[in-house]
Amino acid sequence: MERTVVVICAVVGVLGFSSVILGFVAEATKIKLSQVTFDGFNCVRPQSPATALGLVAVLAIILAQIIISVATGCICCCCKRGSHPNSSNWIKAQICFVFSWITVVIAAIVLLLASSYNVYNSTAQCYVTKPGVFAAGAILCLASVVLGLASYILSLQKNSNNLFQGGIAMAQPQFAGGTGTYQGATPIGQPQYQWGTPAVPNQGDMPMGHAKFPQ
Repeated sequence: MERTVVVICAVVGVLGFSSVILGFVAEATKIKLSQVTFDGFNCVRPQSPATALGLVAVLAIILAQIIISVATGCICCCCKRGSHPNSSNWIKAQICFVFSWITVVIAAIVLLLASSYNVYNSTAQCYVTKPGVFAAGAILCLASVVLGLASYILSLQKNSNNLFQGGIAMAQPQFAGGTGTYQGATPIGQPQYQWGTPAVPNQGDMPMGHAKFPQ
């Protein structure tokens, strides 16, 4: 179980932080307005790796989010609400899961729009990506992967608490009617007493009665 958790967190972390790095690299290599030339009829954009980097970043963050959703069992969509306790960790996991998907969708839209303005072509309209758009997408990717991992870890803490509580309940002794099974039995280790006058042993086989002495 622990090995699976480590593997999932490692894979999601690598994919998430890869998308963050790709987003910042795309920001550094995007087409700038000073690089656009005008041939008299159209604006010509030079070639830039920012488009490919942005698309790969989108694929990486979506794949990371899918892995988180499968690992957590899609806690907000596929699982029955009544099958999970209303614990604080479970509520936090749901909140993190929802916001992770929201940030993933926004990050994907931002990166796709930024990548579309960095395609090498010549058009009559001179559009370029504004500064900071790729960086904003990278920050959203970072937020989504952090929220996704938080939801996964919180859901695991909820499961471990349920197992721990179930183990304590199973260890409780079961008695019928609220009393012990061996009713009336003498507790072990307690001294045993016999009520009444104890019998005096007949010492030396002497007859009972008054003693007679010679005259």
